[in-house]
Parts: sequence; C-alpha cells; structure tokens
Amino acid sequence: MARVAARNATILAGARDLSGRSNSVGLAWTAEAPEVTCFGTTTRERLAGGVTDTELTVDGFYDTAASQVDTVLGALMGTSALWGVFPEGATACKRGREFTGILTNYSTNVAVADAVGISSTVSGCSPILDVRVLASGSLESAGSAAGAGVDYSASTAGSTYSVLRLLANAGAGAQIAASLQDSADDSAWVTLAEYTGASFGGTLVLLTTGSAARYRRFKYNITGSVGIVVSCGSVA
Repeated sequence: MARVAARNATILAGARDLSGRSNSVGLAWTAEAPEVTCFGTTTRERLAGGVTDTELTVDGFYDTAASQVDTVLGALMGTSALWGVFPEGATACKRGREFTGILTNYSTNVAVADAVGISSTVSGCSPILDVRVLASGSLESAGSAAGAGVDYSASTAGSTYSVLRLLANAGAGAQIAASLQDSADDSAWVTLAEYTGASFGGTLVLLTTGSAARYRRFKYNITGSVGIVVSCGSVA
C-alpha cells in the first residue's frame, strides 16, 4: 500500500468541486458494540453486529462566490446529495469513495484576525463505493473517443456503479453522449450501459449488474467543451 501526501485531495458535492476552499476532510465508519458485562466478570464484554454509521466531515474557508462553499453547502443543507472524496485527486486511475449522504451541519467560524472558516458534516453516507476515476477534466469537441482502460484486477462478479458528473462549466451548446464499457483484455470492449438523462451541473448514477471484466473505460461523443469527472467501482 502506498502512502499519500495530502496535497491534491478532491472533494465533490454533487457536481461542484469544493477542493479549492477545503483544507480538511474525514470519512469515518463507526459500529456500536453493545455492552453485556455482568457481575463476576473481570473484563467488559460486548456484542458484535451492532448498528453501523458513516460520517463525512469537511472543513475549509468561507467563500460566498457563485459555486463556492457557502452557496453550495447552504443549498444542500438537510438534503441528500452525492459526494465524492479522492485523497490523491480525481485524476485518471486514482482511487476514492463515492456515496450518498445528508448534510446535517454547516457552520461558519469567525475569530478576530483569523480567516473565516467553515465546518460541515454529512451523515448517513451509504452505500460507500470503492471507485477508481475513469476520466476527468475538460473534453473538447473531437467526435467519438474513449478513455484509457482502467485495471480492476480484483473485481468479482456483481454490481458495478458508475458516477458521471457533468460540471457546470460547459460551453454554449455543449452536448455529450457517453457509455460505460468493459473488457477482459483491454482490447475488445463491450458496452455495459449508456449514460442518459444527466444535465450540466448535475449528476447521474448508473447501476449495471454482472460485470466481472478486468478493465473498464468511459466512451464518449461530445459537441463543444465539457468538464467531467467519471468514476466506477462497487460497494466497499
């Protein structure tokens, strides 16, 4: 396992990138272990199988500009949204987590002579997906093209989830048609499903069952300039 310097982490809330105003992020899994210690016992006894929970915390700096943290988090308060955390950044092949959760806390922190900060909490993050990035960045009009195949060597048969984010910075008249493909040898590709119904500044979650192929890729046909982040994986 490689260690990672926390320089280029990416935090996505829906189709908005909060990374440029965030400086700390944590994703915690917890499980209750009910105590059943009785008289005469010298050590505490607990039961396995207790209630589990997940929680995301994001801290950073206050910014009221359009599409920045105050606007984005204020609009999401109390609602369920799709979140993504990528410790090494959301670039091709990098690993991360995708999940749906409810923003339950958004606080503004003000102190004399300090930069105004923010803190937020996302609760009930579920399911936690273990993903790799298939494609990201700005795509220019080039007709039909495909990203490089990403190696999922540990994949097993089951459900495959893919998240396509169409960022809000699309050029005038921009359009995209895209699909998720897989391959056993990174050569012969089969289309699993088409991405349909997404709008710029919005997200689309695609569920495809029964994929056990080693490689996956993102294929697209675009008009204009489009900003995207595409990830694919399965339940962690």
